[in-house]
Amino acid sequence: MTEPTTVPTPAEILRDEVDRRIGELQRTYLDSNDRENSESTATLARLRRCDPGAVGAEPMVWEITLGDLPDELRRDDISRTTEQAIHAALVLYATHQQSNQTPVHVSGARLGGAVRRLAEARGHNGEPDESSIRRLHQVVLANDAPGRLYHLRGLITLLRSEAEPIPLDYAQLAVDLWRLFDPKQDSEHVVARWGRDLHNRPRATTGESQ
Repeated sequence: MTEPTTVPTPAEILRDEVDRRIGELQRTYLDSNDRENSESTATLARLRRCDPGAVGAEPMVWEITLGDLPDELRRDDISRTTEQAIHAALVLYATHQQSNQTPVHVSGARLGGAVRRLAEARGHNGEPDESSIRRLHQVVLANDAPGRLYHLRGLITLLRSEAEPIPLDYAQLAVDLWRLFDPKQDSEHVVARWGRDLHNRPRATTGESQ
């Protein structure tokens, strides 16, 4: 009997697409011997100058943010919000990678856990830094997408500024942002997971599903 074919969800397609785009940028940027290194460096510089909420405002980044998207992400009912999420994730990644020679896009490094690491790194006497935690609260409590992205960019800048930059999974962040941008998606699930990841330390055991 033939097994039924599993059709990937829009979230899975979005995650894979952002992971591919940022992964390629990161690989060529960090490898000074790669023939695409100079172009990747220039692309990241252009992305950093963009507003993460202004999709399409800078024609020089259209190819990396809007070009050749899978058909599933161009459906009329989700194309606007998926494009917003891809653009924002790439701009925020470029902000994070600036001046860093280690990868900052790392699979599995979700936002809540990254902020927990930041708060621990900036804390004193074993107490986490409350101002770092408030930064995430501001992202959650913002009234609209521009406000969320404004606070998120400030938070990314703090992750970048640590002596050992704290990485983030930008493919997962893109999916999270899409679910926050699209009123048909479950945004409460996103912010609840951020809260769990912020306040729960990873378990010592390995091999558990996420």
